[in-house]
Amino acid sequence: MKERSRVGRSQAVMGFVVGVMLLLLVLGCGGASSSGYEPAMDQVMVREVAVESEEAAYEAPVMPQGTMAPELFEKTSGDASAVTERLIIRTGRISMVVEDTRATRTAIEGMVAQMAAQGAFVVSGDEYGGTGGAQPHITMSIRVPATQFGQTMDWLAEMAVEVTNRNESAQDVTEEYVDLEARLESLEAARQRLLQIMEEARSTKDLLEAEQQLTQREAEIESIKGRMKYLSQSAQLSSIWIDLEPNILNQPVDDAWRPAETVRRAVQALLSGLRGFAEFLIFFAIAVLPWLLLVVLVIGIVVWLVRRRSRRNRTQEEGPEAG
Repeated sequence: MKERSRVGRSQAVMGFVVGVMLLLLVLGCGGASSSGYEPAMDQVMVREVAVESEEAAYEAPVMPQGTMAPELFEKTSGDASAVTERLIIRTGRISMVVEDTRATRTAIEGMVAQMAAQGAFVVSGDEYGGTGGAQPHITMSIRVPATQFGQTMDWLAEMAVEVTNRNESAQDVTEEYVDLEARLESLEAARQRLLQIMEEARSTKDLLEAEQQLTQREAEIESIKGRMKYLSQSAQLSSIWIDLEPNILNQPVDDAWRPAETVRRAVQALLSGLRGFAEFLIFFAIAVLPWLLLVVLVIGIVVWLVRRRSRRNRTQEEGPEAG
C-alpha cells in the first residue's frame, strides 16, 4: 500500500511538472507571436508615413505674390528621398503711360541687349501714330530669362508715369513634360524593336510593314521632341507684352489754322452727300418706283369706276324727271 501511495505521489508530481512546462511553452509562443506582429505594424506605419511624405512632396509650392522662381525647375521636397521638379512657364503683360515712348523703347531694347547672353531678345515692336510732332503709340514683345522675370516687370513699372494694367501668370507644364518623356521612351523602344524586326525579316511584305510602322514611330518621336523643346524653351525664357502710351500732358498743342484742309474736308463732305443722294435716287427708281406706279394705277382705276357709276345713276334719275 505504501508503494502504491508513493507511486501515486510521484505520478502527481510528474503531472504537475508537465503542466508547468506546457504553460511556459504556451506563454513563450504567445510572446513570440506578439513580438513578430509588432514589426509588421511598424512596417505599415512606415509605409503610411512614406506615402504621406510623397503626397506632401507632390503638392505645388505656394509662393508669395511678386516673388520669382530661383530656378527653371522649382523643387518641392517633403523628405530627403522625394524631390519633385516642376516646370513653370511665366508670362506677363503691362500697359503704361510714359513721358517719351521712343526713349522708353530704346531703354527697353538696351535692357534686353544686356541679357542677350542669357537668351533674351526682342520678339516684335510696332509703332503707330505720332503725326504732327506727337509721340507714337508703341507695342512690344520681349523674351527674358525666367529668373529675371519679376525684376524685369518691376523695372518696367518704375519707368512709367502710370501703370494702367499689369498682369502676371504662370502655367505648370510638369505633368505634360513627364508624360511626353514617358511616351518618348516607349516610342524609342518600339523603334528599336522595329529595326530588329527589319534586320530579321525574311519576306518583302514583312519588311515593308515594319518600315511603314517605323516611319510612323519616327514621326511621332520628332513631334514629341519638338513639343518638349518648346516647353523647355518657354520655361527658360518668359514672355512679356508691353504697351507704351504717350502722356497727354507732354503732347504738343496743334494751334495751326489750315484753310486748305478745311476746304478739302468740305468738298469731301459735299461729294459724299451727292454720292449718297444719287445712290438713293437709283435705289428709289429701281426698287420703289414700279410699286408706286402700280398703286397709283389701281387707285386711278377705282376712282374712274366710282365716277362712272355715279354719272350713270345721275342720268337714270334725271331721265324720269324730264319725261
